Amino acid sequence: MYRVYLFVIGICMCCPLIRAKEPLSLLVDPTPTVTLDMKRVPLQDILLEIEKQTGLFFSYESSMLKEFRHVSLTVRDESLSYCLKRLFGPLPLVYRMTGHYVILKRKPRQYTISGFVRDSASYESLIAATVVERSSGKGSVSNNYGFYSITLPPGKVVLSSSYVGYEPCSVTFELTRDTMIDLSLSPAGVLGEVVIKGISPRSDVLNSRVGVSDVPASRVKSLPALLGETDVVKTLQRLPGVTGGTEGMSGLFVRGGDGDDNLFLLDGNPVYHTDHVLGFFSAFNPDAVKNATFYKGSFPAEYGGRLSSVIDVRTNEGNRKEYHGNISVGLLAARANLEGPIIKDRSSFNVSVRRTWMELITWPVMTAVNKKADTEVKGGYHFYDMNAKIDYSFTDRSRAYLSFYMGSDSYRNGEDSKDIHGEDRDFRWRWGNLIGSAGWNYLINRKLFATFTGGYTRYRSHIIQKQNAFVSSADKSGQVYFQEGHYRSAMEDVNLRASFDYRPNVDHRIRMGSDYLFHLFRPEQSNMSSWYKDSVVSQMNNTVFSHSLIHGHEVSLYAEDEMLLTDRLRVNAGLRFTLFHVQGETYQSFQPRFSARYLLGRNLSAKVSYTKMNQYIHLLSNSYISQPTDIWVPVTGNIRPMHAHQVTGGLFWHYKGLDFSAEGYYKRMNNLVEYKDNGPVLPSFAGWEDRVGVGKGRSYGLELIVQKKTGRFNGWIGYTLSWSDRWFPDGTVNKGHRFPSKYDNRHKVDIVTSYKLSKKVELTAAWMYKSGNHLTIQDVQYRPLPELTERGYREELGWGYGQNASSRNNYQLPAYHRLDLGVNFYRYKKNGRMGIWNLSLCNAYFKANPFSVRPVYYQTEKGREVVLEQTLLFLFVPSISYTYKF
Repeated sequence: MYRVYLFVIGICMCCPLIRAKEPLSLLVDPTPTVTLDMKRVPLQDILLEIEKQTGLFFSYESSMLKEFRHVSLTVRDESLSYCLKRLFGPLPLVYRMTGHYVILKRKPRQYTISGFVRDSASYESLIAATVVERSSGKGSVSNNYGFYSITLPPGKVVLSSSYVGYEPCSVTFELTRDTMIDLSLSPAGVLGEVVIKGISPRSDVLNSRVGVSDVPASRVKSLPALLGETDVVKTLQRLPGVTGGTEGMSGLFVRGGDGDDNLFLLDGNPVYHTDHVLGFFSAFNPDAVKNATFYKGSFPAEYGGRLSSVIDVRTNEGNRKEYHGNISVGLLAARANLEGPIIKDRSSFNVSVRRTWMELITWPVMTAVNKKADTEVKGGYHFYDMNAKIDYSFTDRSRAYLSFYMGSDSYRNGEDSKDIHGEDRDFRWRWGNLIGSAGWNYLINRKLFATFTGGYTRYRSHIIQKQNAFVSSADKSGQVYFQEGHYRSAMEDVNLRASFDYRPNVDHRIRMGSDYLFHLFRPEQSNMSSWYKDSVVSQMNNTVFSHSLIHGHEVSLYAEDEMLLTDRLRVNAGLRFTLFHVQGETYQSFQPRFSARYLLGRNLSAKVSYTKMNQYIHLLSNSYISQPTDIWVPVTGNIRPMHAHQVTGGLFWHYKGLDFSAEGYYKRMNNLVEYKDNGPVLPSFAGWEDRVGVGKGRSYGLELIVQKKTGRFNGWIGYTLSWSDRWFPDGTVNKGHRFPSKYDNRHKVDIVTSYKLSKKVELTAAWMYKSGNHLTIQDVQYRPLPELTERGYREELGWGYGQNASSRNNYQLPAYHRLDLGVNFYRYKKNGRMGIWNLSLCNAYFKANPFSVRPVYYQTEKGREVVLEQTLLFLFVPSISYTYKF
């Protein structure tokens, strides 16, 4: 018992000694708070004050804090973790808590590698090229001007760059400071499969956006050509979720939207009329196009003004080292392109022209007809366009460019009487675009890239109609009259933009900017002049029917932040604010943009996005083809801006060189505009608000695609399952009942392939299937009201002459499908010259796809019958073209 007592006494005596050795275990608050107000003091003073308030100890090398003489921290009853983040966040220090100690270390210093990715032969910038550091796997993608930036720790760096159609390029060096390196890629000269190890940062699996496609010029030119002309818009029609509208036309209807819901940009400037030959071809010359980026789902914050899609087309800058060019002749048009240096290795130019030569066919025919006729027929059609671009580098950091486009269509129809007493008529119709822009890019530092641009856009349609004649009277005298009518419609924009691209590190990218657009709407200007003279009187009249001029101001601010939150989660969040002022009305809109990608596996990801888009202008049209009489009008006090909410989700998988994706979307549209029931046949600005209804729309669907982008055999297979309808609750359209939209194509299948048999022969094929378009057919016929006579009402004999439609878009055309085939023969010549023969066959198996349908009424013994008469645009179109490159 005595021994036990002595043992207990010994334990009690030792307890104070044990507590003295570890006083912090009972003194430290498990969740300490800090209150500080210290400004511009040494960092060590702040650390000592935190130690007093929390009981913690900071462990560090004393020499490490000497450079931090002016540090500030103001907090009030904040948690310790929050204070440490506030204190060390902006400093090149990292901390780690271990027990009651906070260990401080210096951050490993990082350096920024930046520059431009260019074509080694021409020195042109390459858009969306991939730049990856091999050992770390960190990567970046070049922007619209070829700029890239990567921030890495010091050490040995193996920098690799790749781009479709080019040989990969690698650079190895020791990274000891901020470095600027331009990466030059050589065009691939060998056929065969390209082995890809890992996934490009540009891959659909890794990037955060959904519903985005890059369309390089090489893809456009490899498809079968209609009448010898390849076209970027017709290439986009082959993608899931996109339909081309009417047979043969270059229209674009994306995810249930209308034709005016697409924003076309040419070097950053809007293009309002994008068609030649009433829609057969777009205004984008394939020789001038370098790359087109197509957005239909996750829209960047820098774009706005349309509901359905954005097509950002960038043109070639020109070769800075050598002069090159090409001449191409097809069945419909001829093209020419010339590029070269102005000052070698510093500036360049690129000029592309295109013109139809249909007059060479029609002129001899008309000449032969006019020799035997009493009247001389005058007429014809032609179009032309020209792209020009000048690029100049002041230094490695500063670059400027000038871009110009002019395109025009002209149609004439008339006749001159060979008899002096006859009548002369002349009808001339001309329409086209004029676009110019100037831009300056400046690399402010290794991480911040700035772009400043200014531009002008004009679309104009002009119709002149003349008529004059000499009329003889019985007394052998005569009278002369002359009549001339003018119709004009125009749309003009002046824009200023500033944008900034900031990349603090490889996992973080910030884009921000602003733009201002001054709109000048001239929907309609119409006047008629007439002159009359006889032996006694001479009189002139001038009547103005309409003269409209509307000014609009549009100001936008945007910011977007893309960041890698974890190894699996990448997020892109943006906001666009727009202010639109027109005719005393001011509309403002906040348009959030969000998208996220989560890696389910190394080659598999899931994505989701939400986008709100606003649209402040409408295209008034009542036809299924693109006409120059279609007019642009702004929103008013009665017609509010259209806006759309779109939610998209998808799965993306990369497997053995193949890219698979499945995207589902739901889009709701508000304030849509449609002509009311029994509306006008031709569009007119006067009183247009009273003749349209305002309603809602929705579209939803599923899009599947598998693509192979490299190798001798490449292409894609796409399938779309979609629904699209409209609803006008006020009853002005379709009596308030929901009805399908014109291009509600339930099923759509696209198969596009290209196979290089050898260096000299390439085969191409494209097959499309889609459910038929919807049309409004006047399927109801009625008699007029009985005639009132002196004896009362008399029933009208025979059958009536009135027709009406039972509902909007009440008839669906048969399913549309077509196979196009093509072959390219490459003939290599001396000194890098080459000749290319293209043979194409559109609608290879003679499918009779209707261009339009109209009802024809017949009275038979069985009663009235309605027969739908179809008009075919073409049944079978072979074409040939030859291109000579030098």
